Amino acid sequence: MINPNIFRAFDIRGIYKKELDEKAAFKIGLGFTRVFPEAKKIVIGRDSRLSSPSLAKATINALLGQGKNVADIGLAPDSLFSFSIIKKKFDAGVMITASHNPKQYNGLVFNVKGKGVQKKDIKAIKKVAQKQIIEKGKEKGKLISFNPKKEYISYVLKRVKLKKPLKIIFDSGNGAVGFLPEKVFKKLNCKTNTIFGKPDGNFPNRAPNPCIEKNLVYLKKQVLKERADVGFAFDGDGDRVVMIDNKGRRVPEDYCLILLAKHILKEKKGPIVCGLRVSDVFLEQIKKMKIKTHFSVCHHNAIIEKIKKTKAVFGGEITSHYFFPKQFYLADDAIFSALKLAEIVSEYDDFSKHIDTFPKIFATPEIFVKSTDQKKFLIIKKLKKHLKKQKIKFINIDGARVLFENGWALIRASNTSPFIKIRLEGKTKKDLSRVRNKTIKLLKKAEINIKI
Repeated sequence: MINPNIFRAFDIRGIYKKELDEKAAFKIGLGFTRVFPEAKKIVIGRDSRLSSPSLAKATINALLGQGKNVADIGLAPDSLFSFSIIKKKFDAGVMITASHNPKQYNGLVFNVKGKGVQKKDIKAIKKVAQKQIIEKGKEKGKLISFNPKKEYISYVLKRVKLKKPLKIIFDSGNGAVGFLPEKVFKKLNCKTNTIFGKPDGNFPNRAPNPCIEKNLVYLKKQVLKERADVGFAFDGDGDRVVMIDNKGRRVPEDYCLILLAKHILKEKKGPIVCGLRVSDVFLEQIKKMKIKTHFSVCHHNAIIEKIKKTKAVFGGEITSHYFFPKQFYLADDAIFSALKLAEIVSEYDDFSKHIDTFPKIFATPEIFVKSTDQKKFLIIKKLKKHLKKQKIKFINIDGARVLFENGWALIRASNTSPFIKIRLEGKTKKDLSRVRNKTIKLLKKAEINIKI
């Protein structure tokens, strides 16, 4: 029996061997073929995790056994995976990755006709995969090797223009992006250096999540040491990018959203989509431009669907996922995001001075509260029931964004791991402290035992 907890909201994710193994990957691959029978040509990619080659092999065998033709792109970032499906016209793809999760995790991420699958699809795959007997296909499919790297580089370079060459440091975190960002930026005459560029599933230098401050220490030092214009840190599969300015400071993701939104809006006016975790500072900056902002559930698949529905010109969230539907295809490609951020940096002699003009944000980083995959959703359900009963204002899209005077608290269940995630914001430092105290009291009254 496959562990039911690995079937997340939008993908498959679990601890290797303990929750997810090759047998499970094989059955999930079979389930995918039954839920999407129209997918005849399928791309398989994988990240640098130690378990990824064997999980990829099991998945490939499942697909071939059902008569699917498989293009194996091997160890590759999400950039090459998405490009292969969307621009090379494959029907679907399966990426073996746990993205930013710790090294003991792995997973399967699905893409059908250029977009991620939804909750109902994961449920359908689960239903088929958990059956013990599945019939074999009539004919075995063909396996081919495929390397889209050259075509990808050519494609992205046509969509970016720097005002001047930059000096850039990349931190690949021993993940799947490897030295690819350096190869791309060198074509733009940039001076580059990559730290932790060799893919290594042990992640010996830092954990795969660049959104955690302690994982940026080496990049910050290197940017200062080499007097670089900017630094970029990537996650395990290359769909997240974190920015370091020329003073060695992390550029908050809310600021990156402002930078990119304004940059895109110069070219094309239209609505914007953002995850529910964004700061009021971002919302106020966009409001000043008389642009409509739409909230989305906090996941890149959900943001993509919202972008399509609203015909937005830009989308993103504070987990460093960014989308450029008018300049690029709809995928959260961290290398392309770095290129667009570099375009902005190239407009300034001292980029850090521009960042210093931004309004100060008084918000916490995301607070991770350990839970279980069963309990986390029950806790959020209990909280919402209390809020409705007490007639407390909140945005009911993804968890609860509770609205206080001069601030808010977002309390939600993680879609990818056994945590409750909390973010708080106030208009001032004192307001943030008040929001924290009010949130603690709220949780206590709702009889929810969470410490923040």
